Amino acid sequence: MKIIYFLPLLIWLGACSTTQQKDQTSETVNWQLQQKELAQLQSWAINGRISVQTEYEGGQADYRWQQHNNTDYDIRLQAPMGAGTTLIAGRLNGVSLKTSSGDELFDTDVDKLMLKLNGWPLPVSGLQYWVKGLPAPGSSFEVSKWNNNGLPAVMLQDGWRIELRKYKKVGENLLPGKLFINRKNGDEVDVRLIIRQWKLGANNVQL
Repeated sequence: MKIIYFLPLLIWLGACSTTQQKDQTSETVNWQLQQKELAQLQSWAINGRISVQTEYEGGQADYRWQQHNNTDYDIRLQAPMGAGTTLIAGRLNGVSLKTSSGDELFDTDVDKLMLKLNGWPLPVSGLQYWVKGLPAPGSSFEVSKWNNNGLPAVMLQDGWRIELRKYKKVGENLLPGKLFINRKNGDEVDVRLIIRQWKLGANNVQL
């Protein structure tokens, strides 16, 4: 049976507005320089809401993502109304997943784990970089649209279309506040990630 662990923590996703929203600053950025600076940023935390819509299923959850370094991270997914919690812990040797019902799973690849659990892909490994407005290393990408700040508005990578919106000043850089990610080749998946708060450095949010 598909979608055993992730989607039961989600509530049915209603229609989301696709109205284009302007970025919060008119500052012009040298993206090549910002890429180099953000590539060095390995410790950060974000929280907000994630929604997923496939051809047959959909839902949303609050999340907290704490990135400790380039390989280690912890993600907490909290369903509304106390419906359940999932903890995802990524480490150098692989990824473990625990649910509030006591289920525990492990895989060496987080994207394979999500595909195995849900029956559809969720690009967690790419999101680690996309949330910073960067392409994931190790594969080709294309910036098909730029915004007025000189930053990517739409990137194409690994079969995904990543739309980056509502850039805001975080530290010395502009970082996305919303990501709309979809895949039309193969399984149809739409992911919407709202970032309510950014924190940079080792002293970030506690999960």
